[in-house]
Amino acid sequence: MITIIRYEILKVLRNKRFVFFTLVLPLVFLVVLNAFAKPEGDQGQYITYLAVFCTLFGTAGSGLNTLSTRVAKEKSYIGSIYAVTPYSPGKFIFVTAFVQLLLNVLIAAVIIVFGLAVFRLNIDGMLLKMELLAVYSSLYYIFIGLSLGFLLDVVSLQSLSFPLYMGFMAMNLTNDLGLHMPEFMVHIQKFFPGFYLNKAVGAISAGSNAIQDIGMLTLNIVALLVVTLFVYRYKRSAMMG
Repeated sequence: MITIIRYEILKVLRNKRFVFFTLVLPLVFLVVLNAFAKPEGDQGQYITYLAVFCTLFGTAGSGLNTLSTRVAKEKSYIGSIYAVTPYSPGKFIFVTAFVQLLLNVLIAAVIIVFGLAVFRLNIDGMLLKMELLAVYSSLYYIFIGLSLGFLLDVVSLQSLSFPLYMGFMAMNLTNDLGLHMPEFMVHIQKFFPGFYLNKAVGAISAGSNAIQDIGMLTLNIVALLVVTLFVYRYKRSAMMG
């Protein structure tokens, strides 16, 4: 198991899409949002909030772009493994999600180091709790990436992955970031994990109880896990040839 995990991590780190969508773009967003969005409160607290939000950007890209494309490329290989070995779909999903979570921790670390170097980000227990929540919420995008990889081919994903990424990210630009989103957009955002992540982060920052928002975030994740298992069952015959 450890050998498989190490191999999967090295394979992803060599992927240029991983570097662009999960390391470069979030840092660009951090700089742009800091330049154009005006904080209503303390600047240091605002940078902390932005760092956590940009971790969501990076980890979402890891699932929606990098993971989905990798699964689409390897569908026939994955299917053959299921057919001739005891490496079950459940084990594949578990290993894949675990590897992506480890990579998402790396993404969070890069953003924290960048924030410390450029914006004097304050690294404390509160920041670490918020970043942990952001990494936890990335399970939602991991399961979406798996589903997209099972459903679509590589060519389709190359055309759709970036628009999908930007669309999902737009759903996470909530009013908690100091923005002023239209009312209809706020209602739509309630179906995406970023809405509850941002509220939970705000509650932690204010010293309030974030259990309800974390619970809603968990419901989103569990729903996507169920969808992923359903999609796998639907595409299993095609994957096994």
